[in-house]
Amino acid sequence: MFKHHLKDLSKRDRYNKRMEVLWQGEEQVFFSSFDKSFFTCWGMCPVDPSTYMLRTNHLRVKKVQPVRCGPVRLFCFGDYHHSNNVDLSKVDDVDVYGVPAPCIQRSFCCARGKDRIDVESRFETGGEKITLVLEEGRGEEVAAMILNQVEESQQMDRGTSF
Repeated sequence: MFKHHLKDLSKRDRYNKRMEVLWQGEEQVFFSSFDKSFFTCWGMCPVDPSTYMLRTNHLRVKKVQPVRCGPVRLFCFGDYHHSNNVDLSKVDDVDVYGVPAPCIQRSFCCARGKDRIDVESRFETGGEKITLVLEEGRGEEVAAMILNQVEESQQMDRGTSF
């Protein structure tokens, strides 16, 4: 009887640890507040950014796909949402790229750049990379967190967890 309760508590503890959110973030869609105001018609057509959630064993990316007419994003026509759960034990590589703001926006609007994190998984369909777009300066920190969880997940898969 006692072993059954102990086993149940152990399962519950592992579940709570797996479901714990280590980091949450949103996509940095625009470079500056002027950029945001202009492209959302001064807030009349709001934009839903993609959201990211890092858990102990998974990275959840809720990607927002806007409706487009050629290269022009049609903000007032809604968006498509797609959720992708990436098993961190299958991740091969995490890269960070800095994307500078356009020169005019840096000069006149004090726009900051963006950090792009590419997460490459060997089991991702079509060999595509999962991309996270964050505000400048956050990319290295988040990439380090992801890599740490990748190491933890891969150790658990190998059964060498301490």
